[in-house]
Amino acid sequence: MSPRLLVFDTIRIGVFSLLLSLGSPLQCWADQAQDLYNQALSHVQRQDFSQASQTLQQALQVFPRFAAAHHLLGVVLFNGLHQPEKAIQHLEHAVNLHPNFARAYLDLGLVYQHAGNMPKAKQALEKAMEIYPRYAEAQLNLAFVFDQMHSTEKAIEAYLAALKLNPNHPTALYNLATLYDSQGHPDQAKQYLEKLTKIDPNHANAWLILAQLAEKQNQTNQAIQSYKRALQIDNNLLEAHYALGFLLQAKEQSQQAAEHFQQVIRLNPKHAEAHLNLGVLYANLNKLDQAEQEYQSAISLNPQLVEAYYNLGVFYEFYRKDTGRALAQYKKYAELGGKDERVGNLLKKTGQ
Repeated sequence: MSPRLLVFDTIRIGVFSLLLSLGSPLQCWADQAQDLYNQALSHVQRQDFSQASQTLQQALQVFPRFAAAHHLLGVVLFNGLHQPEKAIQHLEHAVNLHPNFARAYLDLGLVYQHAGNMPKAKQALEKAMEIYPRYAEAQLNLAFVFDQMHSTEKAIEAYLAALKLNPNHPTALYNLATLYDSQGHPDQAKQYLEKLTKIDPNHANAWLILAQLAEKQNQTNQAIQSYKRALQIDNNLLEAHYALGFLLQAKEQSQQAAEHFQQVIRLNPKHAEAHLNLGVLYANLNKLDQAEQEYQSAISLNPQLVEAYYNLGVFYEFYRKDTGRALAQYKKYAELGGKDERVGNLLKKTGQ
């Protein structure tokens, strides 16, 4: 199964001005802090995060209770300077100074999420939702946090709530579908994946999982079409190539099946099972030298691969007519636990 997708990448930067009405003695400080804040925003837009950080720190020296400056500094420290611990400190300052700062709670939740502190992430995201109940981004990330905490029922509820706020959100649709799939509810998974592929026809992973669901339900033709659709979008999906190799082999389309196992090996040259399967297909296609090479590659990559010795034994016995070499492979097969009755009888008959 393809992994569920993390909702966030980087924290978005917005313009926040939370300087309250301060009275004349502090107004000049507030104005100076706001000017520095605006300069910092300009630095951020130019991706000069070091200068943005310095400028925001100057703003906070002038006016330490500037919640928006703490928030933006937290964003800069996380996104631009990759200092999550310091980012958390400033985001915490922002929400302490301005308890209804929903965006700061969301960003605090995202940083905790990135740090793997799911309980803290949950707490911050729930606070963002308490302040702003229709905060779709907070709801979606809250769903992901429940997902990561393995609170399956709560995760499903949260993804459904996120879809009520944004019915066509691709990440919510995909994550909910894969969660249903993992819980053994293929029909619900298929429902959301089909909706997703209508919204985003180029969502390769959605097509991949639709193919896997169809394959589990023995809907071979549908599975083949969905795997092919996934590969049209992303030809580097190893799982799709590997599955197609088997499905096409079962349909006796050996050449096409071989091409997909070749793609698996292109993506992962050390994939022993792909070499083994390609060997079987080459033998069927009467490409005997290539078949022998693939069998030997499989054994070289994984000397414990029982099936490789069996298939190589069959190859030597029936394709090369070399009983001695066949028996040597069958003996290794039996030593590794192979239980084929015909092979066992042959080894006994020959005293192996």
